[in-house]
Amino acid sequence: MKKLAITCFLIPLFLNAFSQHYDNFKVSVYCRAYEVKQMADTTNYLKPKWNEISRQLKVDKVYLETHRDLIIVDQKTVDIAKRFFKDRGIEVAGGITLTISEPNRFQTFCYSNPDDRKYVKNLSEYTAKNFDEFILDDFFFTNCKDDGAIKDKGSRSWTQYRLQLLTEATKSLIVGPAKAVNPHVKVIVKFPNWYEHFQGLGFNLKDEPKIFDGIYTGTETRDAVTSAQHLQPYHGYSIIRYFENIAPGKNGGGWVDPFASNYSDRYAEQLWITLFAKAREQTLFDFRSLSRPIYMTDRARWQGQHASFDYDEMMQTLVL
Repeated sequence: MKKLAITCFLIPLFLNAFSQHYDNFKVSVYCRAYEVKQMADTTNYLKPKWNEISRQLKVDKVYLETHRDLIIVDQKTVDIAKRFFKDRGIEVAGGITLTISEPNRFQTFCYSNPDDRKYVKNLSEYTAKNFDEFILDDFFFTNCKDDGAIKDKGSRSWTQYRLQLLTEATKSLIVGPAKAVNPHVKVIVKFPNWYEHFQGLGFNLKDEPKIFDGIYTGTETRDAVTSAQHLQPYHGYSIIRYFENIAPGKNGGGWVDPFASNYSDRYAEQLWITLFAKAREQTLFDFRSLSRPIYMTDRARWQGQHASFDYDEMMQTLVL
């Protein structure tokens, strides 16, 4: 295993093709609650990590997550993180991931449960109080099958029930409460790299784009053979074009990550495909991934075949 002491996955698309903030799209970095909660320590944590990222990447915007896996970032830390980035001319928005435990098979909230509903409503209000824009990571779905959900579902199919339930929750627990606290807030929902069966979990492409102020497109892909998600490499292009048509003018951009792929080349390909599809904003998930070294164990089959992306050439530009 070869360890390369450089910032993870900063691709030549950004390093070579553009020498300033980009004319046709924004670059954003999403910061999970796990990392945001550490940002109160600007001296030892936030500043050195941000210096390493911003040294190699021109960032226009950051999303600061307030919640994930029942972690809620406290107000003092949110204030410190917001000020840090604003002082550096970086646009700041909020983020929410509506998971109880992502590692536990993506455990979600039960939107028929009064306690869960109150919790989600409070999260929306808290985040809207702090930001004039926030985005829901693509965990705004439900896989809950407790006794309350079964009773609430009645004779409907799980798909029918969850589509209707999440549409109601969008209005009652997310957008409505957020705008009551901050009338200027824009609430965005990110949908995953799409397959039709996702609607069985409540992802609603028919109704939710009309309720939210905007949508966002997951263009992340996975290894098509070894990953359980089966997100095909070129799906990232078609999904941008599809979402542009389900909500004309409201599709904010594409979102990529470096996970579940055997090759770093695949990450670069995600970036290129997303921008070729004319995404307005490119969000890189996440702050943690961008600030850790690359560990290379394997290479893609097209290595050395003069493909449009040459990993070895990119690495030569990064050697310090």
